[in-house]
Amino acid sequence: EIPLVVVDVQRGGPATGLPTKTEQSDLFSSINPAHGDVSLPVIAPGMVDECFTAGVMALNWAERYQGPVILLTEMSLAERVQNIKKPDLESVIVEDRKIYEGNNGYLRYDGFELSPMPIPGRPGSYIANGSEHDAMGDTTHLPSRHIQMTERRFSKLDFLRDGDFEEKNPEASIAIMPWGGSKGPVLEAYNKLIELGIDVGWFYTMYLNPLPKDLLDKLLTKDLVIVPELNYQGQFSSLLRSHGVKAKSIVQYTGLPFKVGGLVTSINDMINQTTEVVKN
Repeated sequence: EIPLVVVDVQRGGPATGLPTKTEQSDLFSSINPAHGDVSLPVIAPGMVDECFTAGVMALNWAERYQGPVILLTEMSLAERVQNIKKPDLESVIVEDRKIYEGNNGYLRYDGFELSPMPIPGRPGSYIANGSEHDAMGDTTHLPSRHIQMTERRFSKLDFLRDGDFEEKNPEASIAIMPWGGSKGPVLEAYNKLIELGIDVGWFYTMYLNPLPKDLLDKLLTKDLVIVPELNYQGQFSSLLRSHGVKAKSIVQYTGLPFKVGGLVTSINDMINQTTEVVKN
């Protein structure tokens, strides 16, 4: 349980794939990057100015969560040149890890709550162990300890459910929810749909895993959540469906970003199909 931030700048894959083209196909491998039961925190900025905030929050999350956090960006953002408003450094909140200040004999992993980190050279044993471990950190294969530690690792995600999110027309029964670098073209398409008088909502967040609790509660009430995303499998809509959300993707895997006109047509068609099903 060591804080770490890993930056994944997505390109078209797999392997070398499309090294100069953009894609959003690493979400599954970012959340579940290892064998066994694992679910890592993921933050994915959608605009250049959001990359600054996402970097700060990834570091804060790692300190708070005491583990690895994935900062998931993509080629279309990483190689973009754009003027943005200078970030207000005075408003930046920096979170530091909780440090153990007690005596020797510290049982860091004895319980489910987040516990202070022992620092090498200070009181409390410091053990960096890749095997399942007991209350102090030594290797154990006892079933009871594996159950306790697995539940501990997953319960720590609850400390990260306070992320913010955007919403527009939240009462609409159908909503659009992009993620990552697709935010820009999807937002423009959303605004055109509103101009056409189409009743549709908008939700967006950088915080993909875990999702903000209030956001998830709202998504669960929708007849459909439309997710435009640049991958073959519809990865984010699959994640939403695993939470019980009625989500469906509009996918594209050409190595190119979405075009607004095509999005307007595809989203409008999906809205009409869903509306007919609900009526019947």
